[in-house]
Amino acid sequence: MSDVLEGNISILVPATPVHPSFRNAWNLWSVHLDPIQVGICALLVTGVVLFFRSRNLGGPKHVPLPVDEFIKGHNFIPRNLFPTSSFCSICERNVIEGFCCDACSIVVHAYCSKYAHRRLRCKAIASFGPVMEHHMAKGNLPLPSICNVCFRECGAEAWLCDFRCLWCKATVHERCLPELPDVCDLGKHKNFIIPPNCVKIKMLGMRPRRQPVVSHVRPPENVDWMPLIVIGNRKSGAGDSALVQSAFRAILNPGQVIDVNVVKPEEVLDWVALLPHHTCRILVIGGDGTVGWILNVIEKLDLKPVPAVAILPIGTGNDLSNVLGWGAAVTLPLDMDALLTKIAHADFCKVDRWKVDIRSSSRIGLPLVPARTLIFNNYVSLGVDALVTLNFHRKREQIPRFFASRYMNKFLYFTYGTMDVLERACFNLNSKLTLECDGKFINLPTMEGIVFLNIPSWGAGVNVWNLNRGLEDEEQLINDGYFEVFALYSSFHIAQMQVGLSSPHRLCRAKAAKLTLHKTSVPMQVDGEPFVQQGPSEIRISFDRQALLLSTATL
Repeated sequence: MSDVLEGNISILVPATPVHPSFRNAWNLWSVHLDPIQVGICALLVTGVVLFFRSRNLGGPKHVPLPVDEFIKGHNFIPRNLFPTSSFCSICERNVIEGFCCDACSIVVHAYCSKYAHRRLRCKAIASFGPVMEHHMAKGNLPLPSICNVCFRECGAEAWLCDFRCLWCKATVHERCLPELPDVCDLGKHKNFIIPPNCVKIKMLGMRPRRQPVVSHVRPPENVDWMPLIVIGNRKSGAGDSALVQSAFRAILNPGQVIDVNVVKPEEVLDWVALLPHHTCRILVIGGDGTVGWILNVIEKLDLKPVPAVAILPIGTGNDLSNVLGWGAAVTLPLDMDALLTKIAHADFCKVDRWKVDIRSSSRIGLPLVPARTLIFNNYVSLGVDALVTLNFHRKREQIPRFFASRYMNKFLYFTYGTMDVLERACFNLNSKLTLECDGKFINLPTMEGIVFLNIPSWGAGVNVWNLNRGLEDEEQLINDGYFEVFALYSSFHIAQMQVGLSSPHRLCRAKAAKLTLHKTSVPMQVDGEPFVQQGPSEIRISFDRQALLLSTATL
């Protein structure tokens, strides 16, 4: 028994007995316990936990799609001058200069825009329910418009009149509105639209950081349904991506059109994860760099089924887009009906993707920087053409507004190439590296650049490998497991090939390559993304996997 003093009262409580064997074991452990060893063990356990988390050995992480960007209200775009006579959806007066929502297309004055969020509902990303209903907006109908009930012209009066559905684009007189069927069929592009009544949203996270995310998508009863996800990059090319995204928001569910500068690609592709029994189409609005970025994310997430990627070329080079039949550039405004029809009838095709492992080391064999792995679809190059791209990239980062035109970008590429004709910064590149392809050493000519090419397009549309070749030569393919290697003599040689006056110095076709860079630094680019590669280093190129894309060309 032991005494416990509680206030002024002495209470007798039984003492807890300690088993002799436990006491002996504790004494033995405490004698041999070393605090330093305990600390080291704790650090090792922490390191192992962090390693497994970073490696994500449990499989690709599911990243839900946040929708707070799409449910906060209208996304107004300023307009200095409307192309047709327009009327404010709030005060119903004529608008010359004001705002237009790129999703529901309502028009408001600047001073009326603050009332629009409360009075007028924008296109909803989700309205989970059994029936898809019309979402009618008053006035500003496209001309000419025909009433879907009486089949007479509507919306032609000089005031805010008549209605249109934001989903199926049906137009109707105000007097005919009660006779319009309640069910909306989503119009002629219904095969691409994720209906809002099929989307369910839930709140995720702890307060006060709870955010709405898409939790469930119920496929509609449409056997030809092929949901389209539009991913744009407003920094690509001439910056026209924002205008193209607005055109798609007017047709699709607003949650299907996303800018990667606002929402992460991993979150965008949650649409694909929520539709495991349908092959989604993904339209990438951007250049070759944006396409490669999205393909890398698809590979990282290991999505099943793999979505098929189409390309709307907004960038400067657009070599992959040109090969697949999507063209080298787009002309605005877009013919949306023709583009969506083209996507619907495009064929699936496989494109080889290649892995570039870069390992740098110092003179004593120790690594200078951590090893890294890059993936390319188009080409990898070292030397003169990478130097031109690097100079262009650095200047664009300094003054991005100056590079708002695709034609200006090409002119600046030409300018930097002309400067290198005089400077010859990559002269005698062959003495600075060693090339081995498929286990065989390759004799290099006197050169200023070397290119590893996967597709029959290089330098913004030049079919360089097939220049001045006979018909009996082997055809270059994008899915044969080979890449082509050729040398560049100078930037003047590049200009000659651009106009078909010269041919590349063809070195070989290979399935793998090892490039050993000696004690020097060389400009390098991977699918148009330039950097300076420090030497000494070893660069290995090997097959990674094939990507699924959409093509309108005969390959």
